[in-house]
Amino acid sequence: MVAQRRRRDAESIEPRAAGTSGFYGADLAHVQHTGFGDFATGAAPGLLAALRRAGIRRGTVVDLGCGAGPWLRALGDAGYDAVGIEISPALARLARKSAPRATVRVGSIYALALPRCDAVTALGEVLGYLPGDGARIPPFGAFFRRVAAALRPGGLFAFDLVVRNARKPLHTRNYRIGDDWAVLAESVEDPRRGRLTRDITTFRRVGATWRRSHELHRVRVPSRDEIADALDAAGFAVRTSRRYGRFALAPHRLAFVARRR
Repeated sequence: MVAQRRRRDAESIEPRAAGTSGFYGADLAHVQHTGFGDFATGAAPGLLAALRRAGIRRGTVVDLGCGAGPWLRALGDAGYDAVGIEISPALARLARKSAPRATVRVGSIYALALPRCDAVTALGEVLGYLPGDGARIPPFGAFFRRVAAALRPGGLFAFDLVVRNARKPLHTRNYRIGDDWAVLAESVEDPRRGRLTRDITTFRRVGATWRRSHELHRVRVPSRDEIADALDAAGFAVRTSRRYGRFALAPHRLAFVARRR
């Protein structure tokens, strides 16, 4: 029975183009766009305020893992030159429609060169995700040094991650339903390995029928001190928060707002 279920799951997964990560195929991208844009929309006022406090009222902001583009759109509306990097071609297409003034590049945030910029953002645990194809990625410290090299002095680096809570590892089951979709997800943290596995099943209506697809996401779960120390070593002054402005993050999530010295 288990083997049969696994075969059915494998057959229901959307084919992936060669060289993609297996993240956010067309159905999950549609769900992300129509049902989960509230994260970037809610965080936008607090992030824009952080940019202004840092004296960054114009210039280039690079959003890593830009998704369907709501934060890119908010940046453009506020007068910034927005550049998005997104590994999912399906999400990148949606981002170009949502934020037509932005530049959206398709590829890994670890492979594409970062342009010279005034701020870098990575919303929704982007920096925690491990590649679905098993590719090696740099440790946090090495990547933070890359970001620092791209930023102008005084530039801002803002991102959020799932962080380790030794007393209560993360384990959640949730679902959400839209007009033509439903998504079920279970997230289970393995504190010994510092990893989170997120098992996502999506149902999307196509004509008179429903299509089922499945994705398995793996996420690094560091400690707060690990990230703060790596930022400090890369030349950043950092503060942490459980919210972006008035927008509160979900439990176990922490925002890092770092300024290049």
